[in-house]
Amino acid sequence: MKTRGWKIALGWVKAHAGKWGNELADKLAKKAAINKTMPKSYSKIPKSVTINEIEEESLRKWQKIWTQTTKGKTTKEYFPEVTERLTMKLHLTQNLTAILSGHGKMREYLHRYKIIDDPTCPCGEGAQTTDHVIYECERLSKERERMKCVATRNNPWPINKRDLLRRHYNEFKEFINEIQFD
Repeated sequence: MKTRGWKIALGWVKAHAGKWGNELADKLAKKAAINKTMPKSYSKIPKSVTINEIEEESLRKWQKIWTQTTKGKTTKEYFPEVTERLTMKLHLTQNLTAILSGHGKMREYLHRYKIIDDPTCPCGEGAQTTDHVIYECERLSKERERMKCVATRNNPWPINKRDLLRRHYNEFKEFINEIQFD
C-alpha cells in the first residue's frame, strides 16, 4: 500500500456508529476471518516488530504532548521523559503522590483552590510547596539531613528533583513518607 502512495494512519473510531469506512473494515475483517483460502499478506513481518513500532510511535507522540503541555509542571521536574516514569518501579503512597504532583496535601495547592485560607507551611517560613517541603522546611530538618547525607556524597545540595528521585529513591521515599501534613 505504501508503494502505491497510500498514507496509513491508525485511529480509534466508535464501533457500530454507522461510519462507512469502519463498517466496511468490519465487514472485510469478518470475511477474511472465515475465508480459509485467503493468503496471509502480513506474514512477512513478525507480530513483535509491528507491536514494537506501534509502542515506539505511541511513546514519541506521548512525549511530544508531555513536552508541549503547560500542565503537570511539578511532575515534569521529576519526570521530563515519559519513558523514565514507565521504567521506574515506584511504591506510590499518598505523600509521594502529593509531592510528585504538587497536589492534594500541599497547603499552597489547597489555598489556590480556596479550600483553605492560608498557604503558609506549619513551620511559618513561607508557602508549603514541594520545594519548600523538600529543601527548606525547618520542621523536617532532621529527616532531610538523613536524606542529604546519602544524596550529597557525590553531589552538591540542593540536588534536582529528577536526580533525587532517580538516584536516591529509597532515601527520598523514606523522607517523604515521614512528612505529617496534618
